[in-house]
Amino acid sequence: MTNFWLAIDHADDALFRTPDSTDIRSGILDLVATTPGWGIVVRPTQGHGDVRRELACAGLPDIDTVDELVVPQRTTDAVKIGFDDHQVGCASMVLALLERLPGYDRVFLEPYCATPDCLEDLAALAARSRCGGIVLKLKVNDEGLAAIARAEIGGAPWVARSDGMGWDDFSQRLLRVRELGARGVMVGRAVWGDTGEAGQDVRLKTIRERMHTIERTFAI
Repeated sequence: MTNFWLAIDHADDALFRTPDSTDIRSGILDLVATTPGWGIVVRPTQGHGDVRRELACAGLPDIDTVDELVVPQRTTDAVKIGFDDHQVGCASMVLALLERLPGYDRVFLEPYCATPDCLEDLAALAARSRCGGIVLKLKVNDEGLAAIARAEIGGAPWVARSDGMGWDDFSQRLLRVRELGARGVMVGRAVWGDTGEAGQDVRLKTIRERMHTIERTFAI
């Protein structure tokens, strides 16, 4: 199972178009399919090309309440859900979500809170998971890194999300992210979002180079 994921699920379709209107998403799928150790996060109805099912993750729409969750027809072995838990406790909301998402090998949980107490509750839940398939997707901006550093996450698996950062900012945080115990990343626009003025070949080359930079950081 991989811990490196490239996300193309939530962004505006226009962001994937080159100046000549070529859509680079098929190229991104081919790139992930031919790059060992990487998986892809896609919309549930989007399809994942030649990427193997076990390396594909359905990125569900973010929710504020459990009742907003729409469970898709399952076409991937992993699923990702972002949630705002301001109405209930982190663990209580996650338990309710997991009841509605049975059978996935991995469930990536993306909390929008960034408090040590919340992270500790989620880490304890992940550690108790019988299947070992719960992975936290945590923001690593200044607030997020501070919360992760203060929380007692232990050995709970987690990956870093870019949370709107550009590549320069995100890449400069990778060493600290690794030091804090991240297993990998689940990242989208920080890798491909600022390449929009170039043609498809240049954009894909830049994406490939950034993927390799991430791999090298976690291999140190």
